[in-house]
Amino acid sequence: MKKLNYFLVLFSAFSHFVFSQQNERTFNEIRKTYERMTIDDRDALPAVRLYISKAKKEGNYTKLIQGYRDGRQFDYNSKIKYADSAISISLTHGTKDDISKDYLSKGIIYYFYQKKYKLALNEYLKAYQYSKDSDDQYLNYKVLYHLGIVKGHLGYYDEALEHFEDCLTYYDKKLKEKNHVNDQFNYNKGYLNTLHQITIINRYLMNFTKSDSLSQLGYRLTEKDHDFALENSYFLKCIGILKFQKKNFKEARVDLEKSLPIILKRNDFAWSTVIYYYLGKISEAENDPEIAIKYYNRIDSIFEKHEFVLPEVYSSYKYLIEYYRNKDVNKQLYFTNQLLKADSIISKDYPYLSSKLHKDYDRQTLIEQKDDIEKSGKKKMIYAKILIFSGSIVLTFFVVRYRKDQKIKKQYNLLQKRIADGTYKISDIEKEELDEHSLRKTFLTPEMTLEIREKLEKFEQELQFKKKGLTQNSIAVKLGTNSHYLSVYINENKGMNFNKYMAELRINYITDLLNTNNKFLNYRIEALADECGIAARQNFSNLFYEINGIRPTDYIKKRKQELGIS
Repeated sequence: MKKLNYFLVLFSAFSHFVFSQQNERTFNEIRKTYERMTIDDRDALPAVRLYISKAKKEGNYTKLIQGYRDGRQFDYNSKIKYADSAISISLTHGTKDDISKDYLSKGIIYYFYQKKYKLALNEYLKAYQYSKDSDDQYLNYKVLYHLGIVKGHLGYYDEALEHFEDCLTYYDKKLKEKNHVNDQFNYNKGYLNTLHQITIINRYLMNFTKSDSLSQLGYRLTEKDHDFALENSYFLKCIGILKFQKKNFKEARVDLEKSLPIILKRNDFAWSTVIYYYLGKISEAENDPEIAIKYYNRIDSIFEKHEFVLPEVYSSYKYLIEYYRNKDVNKQLYFTNQLLKADSIISKDYPYLSSKLHKDYDRQTLIEQKDDIEKSGKKKMIYAKILIFSGSIVLTFFVVRYRKDQKIKKQYNLLQKRIADGTYKISDIEKEELDEHSLRKTFLTPEMTLEIREKLEKFEQELQFKKKGLTQNSIAVKLGTNSHYLSVYINENKGMNFNKYMAELRINYITDLLNTNNKFLNYRIEALADECGIAARQNFSNLFYEINGIRPTDYIKKRKQELGIS
């Protein structure tokens, strides 16, 4: 017993000595024990807590902010908690740069760890507001980079690409300067991550050649570099996907499988699902449905765990639904429910991309099919007939809509070609010289023709046709002639009657505005009709279609698409 008491006394004294020694350690000494540890390594947490405790005790708010940032880096389960603590102290005691960095870091947690893109974007925008006037260029471009990432995920590819290209220029410039080793590492990492994002965006934009070239460059820059093993895997993943696009399935599989382990180790479940998706597509192409199902089920497992799915892998559910049709009704129903759930999530986070997905797999049809499956039970034959019938309706709907879209596209292109080559304007028709015997009683003298032509040209140039309620008689009076002569001139020199002439003037005018001034693309149809002197919306729409071969709403939609205006 005496020995035990003696041991406890010694242990207590030793513990007190150790604890005192720990408290006497400087902030730098404490951080050195964990600053080179891998992200999310929980072994760093005891030292991090000691760092935070010391900062609180001494009232050192600069160190306290750093301590919360360190906790955010190493405590996987409490990242948001530490992020909020860092923001709270930064808002009270930090600089604008501190606040910006901490909002940015919280956004990165939402983006990388939780895949909550809208929440991430909110934090990035806060970070941007605080960094606008900052002299810290690295911070400015880091914020810009993450804004680009979210825009890319939401489908705003052109805007995202612009952000990334600006960032790449900045990092490339900094890498050519003489920097501290830590700064050089950060610039290099920023350059590689930006290059990776540009590679992805170019693939989404179908610029496969450029995407492949950038992927190969990134892979070469990171090959055999342990510090950038994750980035190397990302580039290898891109190379594998592009090989799949070229139908080089064997090599694509090798690259994708090789890229997967490090990405899984980093817990990047988003890119893991993309790799699983393309491995599944390769298995489909190789007529190996069992393996395809295995990979697609892994995507579903990630979806179940994280409630996250990328639009890029969305179609894996359609394959699963089709695979289990007439094989396993319960699984078919399960994957239909999963697809509806995925659709709901995507509709919230990906409004732009979601609209495209609906073109391929109509949500309402899915709901109807789901209800059919639930009610069918043992009545498989009835279910099959209903499914075939509904499928036929959906197919017919998309075929009709596709043909309509193609017709609209063709008419739009023809109209744009006429505008571009100058054949769209109203001009006098060319007439062969008529001999005496072929002159009609109504034929105007050369002097009268010239006079009316000059006055009518002025009428057109001054846009007098925009006034509502114009008649043939009122215009004739305005031009100092009579309605009969005006009618004859228009018929023989414009090749049309008065009403057709007025309609073409007005529709040509408004079409030119829509083609040259983007603000008119946001006008209501009633406002466009009023602008060119046509009283009724329906009359304007009918005349626009009659003259241009396309409805004004369809023209505006196509024009916006061409200009990249949402």
